Amino acid sequence: MLDIIIILLVGVAPPILSLWVLHRTQAHYRQINSAAISTPISLKLKAPVPAEMTCIDGFGYVIGKVSCKYNARSPYIRCAVNPCGPCQDCRYYDSL
Repeated sequence: MLDIIIILLVGVAPPILSLWVLHRTQAHYRQINSAAISTPISLKLKAPVPAEMTCIDGFGYVIGKVSCKYNARSPYIRCAVNPCGPCQDCRYYDSL
């Protein structure tokens, strides 16, 4: 009778041990993945939004005065003549 119990224990022990190790490994990787997901990878840096942003249907947001003839109608560049400068007091300002 004792021989049968020992044979059963020797036969059942490896699968039980394997399942236990598998469970511990999965729990460990779940803990690592949750820590990796919860930490931010990088902070997204955005340029400050210019005060003269205007939304136009069909174009989206543009910089500068839309009423100017030389306005580039772009969110990146203000106008063709004076791309960096402010629109007020611009000597090239020409109303449409």
